[in-house]
Amino acid sequence: MRRSVLGLMGLAVILAIAMPAAVRSSERAERSPQELFAARCAYCHEAGGWGTRVLARRMPEGEAQLRQRTSLPPALTTLVVRRGIGAMPPFTPTELSDEELQALAQWLAEEARPRR
Repeated sequence: MRRSVLGLMGLAVILAIAMPAAVRSSERAERSPQELFAARCAYCHEAGGWGTRVLARRMPEGEAQLRQRTSLPPALTTLVVRRGIGAMPPFTPTELSDEELQALAQWLAEEARPRR
């Protein structure tokens, strides 16, 4: 009897820990690339942001803001986001899932197509 009570208590603890993570995961999956950019990137990579100011020293005029770039391959975005670069910290899969990162990288690549 004591073992079964302890087993049920252990199961309850495991479920209590797993449930919020599952809810967070399902909430994250519903966010659009635009929402992800606003939540995770825009602070540094929109006009006036630290990342934009740093990139302005290295990029051609008008391409410091990520959404204004004329070329931004998804593989580059993925690499920089996962590894970090300079003052930019890496983002782990728990902060930005692989699926979210792929969607964000693809969206930025489409946003960054040459303007005509």
